[in-house]
Amino acid sequence: MENNQLLPQPKPRDIKLSAQVNQETMGNISQAIISINKSDERIKAVYKALDIGMEYNPKPINIYIDSYGGAVYQAMGLLSVMDDSSTPIHTYVTGCAMSCGFLILIHGHKRFAYKHSTPMYHQVSSSVWGKSKDIEDELIEVKRLQNKIESMVIDKTNITKEKLKDNYNKKKDWFFTPNQAKKWGIVDELIKWL
Repeated sequence: MENNQLLPQPKPRDIKLSAQVNQETMGNISQAIISINKSDERIKAVYKALDIGMEYNPKPINIYIDSYGGAVYQAMGLLSVMDDSSTPIHTYVTGCAMSCGFLILIHGHKRFAYKHSTPMYHQVSSSVWGKSKDIEDELIEVKRLQNKIESMVIDKTNITKEKLKDNYNKKKDWFFTPNQAKKWGIVDELIKWL
């Protein structure tokens, strides 16, 4: 038996998001990322303690996305976990990565698109109703979220503030082909099967 067979083994690291973005789906994915990170840290510590001349370099966590999006606050929780992950996270859009799915896609440390995939960006939506003060308060929060999302998109892609403003004024959903997603820096590579 080889020495490395006696060492602790890493956790499986493929995660699939093929549902609505909500508390349950984001909680499950966040927990999986946290658990993999803790496992990787333990394995690194074992390698270091054994002083066997080997270093543990964890393989990336792979998140496969096919989601129309969903709840913004829950997506933000996952984005924080992804940003804090010391184990690299690769995101793949397999079908669609729309709305919150788009945000999850662009938060990968490395990002990929399959050939029939469709990322889509749009502005924050709300279905607020009630008394005028309630509506005013909700509008302030929607604007805060919109600014936060725009900052993320500008930071993580090649999409400019001017282009986002233009899209905002047109009130359109912005769909991307895989090639357009690569051009705009939404993904780094296209998955090609030989």
